Amino acid sequence: MLLTIITPVYNRASLLKNCFDSLCRQTDRDFEWIIVDDGSTDGSADTAEAFCCDLFPIRVLRKENGGKHTAINAAIPHIRGKYVLFLDSDDTLTEDAVRRVRAAWEQYAPTKQVGIVTFLKGTDREHPVCTVEDYDTPVDILRYPRRRIERTDCCEVLRAELLLPFPEFPGERFLAECALWNRIARTHKCVYRNEILYLCEYRPDGLTGAGRSLRIRNPLGGMFTSELRIHANNTPPQRVKYAMLYCCYGFFAGLSVRQILCRDPGNRWLKAFCLLPGFALYLRWKPHHGG
Repeated sequence: MLLTIITPVYNRASLLKNCFDSLCRQTDRDFEWIIVDDGSTDGSADTAEAFCCDLFPIRVLRKENGGKHTAINAAIPHIRGKYVLFLDSDDTLTEDAVRRVRAAWEQYAPTKQVGIVTFLKGTDREHPVCTVEDYDTPVDILRYPRRRIERTDCCEVLRAELLLPFPEFPGERFLAECALWNRIARTHKCVYRNEILYLCEYRPDGLTGAGRSLRIRNPLGGMFTSELRIHANNTPPQRVKYAMLYCCYGFFAGLSVRQILCRDPGNRWLKAFCLLPGFALYLRWKPHHGG
């Protein structure tokens, strides 16, 4: 099977039909759809199980609410495709999306260093939410900037064997997807395609708009994603920025200075250098996000 499409769902029963319809319109049907209901209370799983389709396999998994990253973890043992695409429950794909995924990976699969092929998201087929400098060239995703138009979101399609489970921190229900991409970036490169195949609408109650407040409410996850960005593959200014954020989230987590510096042994000198600016950032954000 070519592709596994994973859709985590939390209280999106009224929107799932549009997502489903866009998959039914695919011109290439060599894919499966895994829907993971993350403890919805609006019957999202029942809605998904009611979809009747003999065009492609559909599986619906149910779990207790734990956040989008834990829903993706639940899907991992069930993946049968060579490649994986994450499709949010309130978004859709263009009718030729799977066909274009196939064409791109037929080109790049022999290049073992390429672990991710990234397509563009758009509000429609003509208007991307971001762009990049170089298309069709393997790049280091950690160092590679995206030019924001509305957001910096893209549609990543990765080799299935590179999909590592997200770490899960007790009491935390959010971990940014960059925790996956940045781990892959340590060993593999990314190729951007100048093609919109993912159509999105940013909703006021969605995760994308919550941004900083989500990371502050889930600070151990914020520390984890920041630690990945301190990696030597990144540029020096970015490494300093994320070392400061690592310390800032550590203070939001209620950790001592020793615990912040010793939680992960890597880059300890840089974290020590960023302790004071990280604490200053914590004091600045705390009245607005930390109570």
